[in-house]
Amino acid sequence: MILIIGCGRLGGSLATRLAAAGQEVTILDHDRRNFDANLPRGFRGRTVEGMEIDNDVLKRAGIEKATALAAVARDESTNMMAADVGRRIFKVPRIVVRIDEPRMAELYRREGFEVISPIVEGTLALERALARPEEG
Repeated sequence: MILIIGCGRLGGSLATRLAAAGQEVTILDHDRRNFDANLPRGFRGRTVEGMEIDNDVLKRAGIEKATALAAVARDESTNMMAADVGRRIFKVPRIVVRIDEPRMAELYRREGFEVISPIVEGTLALERALARPEEG
């Protein structure tokens, strides 16, 4: 089972794609309205409402049987705390964490987490696009 923390646009899109591909997916968010806003009507995964870093809520979401955790909430502090809890308390084998702040992203990489940093990756993609010779 894959546990996704945060049902914003990114979390909702990821959950939708994984569930459509046949993965067992649970998505956790503190605000039920995010499920309605960011998941399709026929979403095939499971939704859990509650605080994303509360151990009891995480257990209710199934973190104890999760094979992977994607911490992609809008609040990167929540993501970092969820990644830490997932690793240290629940021993989730694979954790991917979204961190916008480049210095914190690097720190978490050095700690052995897989990090997705939209700011760093977006900057690099834009830099490559701007450096390409003009087609003409």
